[in-house]
Amino acid sequence: MAATTVPFALRKQLEAAEKCFVDGNIKVGKMHADMAAALFSSSPEAHCAQAAFKVHSAAASTKDKLGKPDPYAVLGVKLNATGKPDATTPDAVRKQHKALCAQLATAKDTSAAVAAACKLVDEAFSALTDIKKTEMGAPASTSFQQQQKQVAQRKAKQRREDEEFQARAAAYQEEEEDAYYGGGRGKVGRGGRNSGF
Repeated sequence: MAATTVPFALRKQLEAAEKCFVDGNIKVGKMHADMAAALFSSSPEAHCAQAAFKVHSAAASTKDKLGKPDPYAVLGVKLNATGKPDATTPDAVRKQHKALCAQLATAKDTSAAVAAACKLVDEAFSALTDIKKTEMGAPASTSFQQQQKQVAQRKAKQRREDEEFQARAAAYQEEEEDAYYGGGRGKVGRGGRNSGF
């Protein structure tokens, strides 16, 4: 952090938080960031560091068996009482992503902790943006094969509807041409027929 723009005591707290992040001690780093935000409540840098460590803390405490953090926890989005997303969740995800991006962009100099938090937030948002509102109530146990089957069924249905539409459009065009060429005097109609006499 730049010495001319950040108070000395705040700079010390932020440097301590950054050192903890580099050492992998998220818990103590979050403590320093929270202290900085409490002591310097008007400082954007302090709130930026606090937001970054909140993201890191959520990511560290919600990792699954593969070591991936829960994207909802990373973004700070609360799920319904059953622990599942509902119809309002996609809007909450977008709103929270926007708010976190704005908060993490307030620091004059980006630290490693803030940069890593930005990456976590973007990854969490990317993981959740494919969720459709109509699928919010779907059970979490839906397998990849079932999802692929549903996608294939939707594509097949769309293809059938497109073919039906094209067939109707072609029939309509043929009727229009027959009406046009069939009503004229001495004009050669479709297929070379003399439609007049």
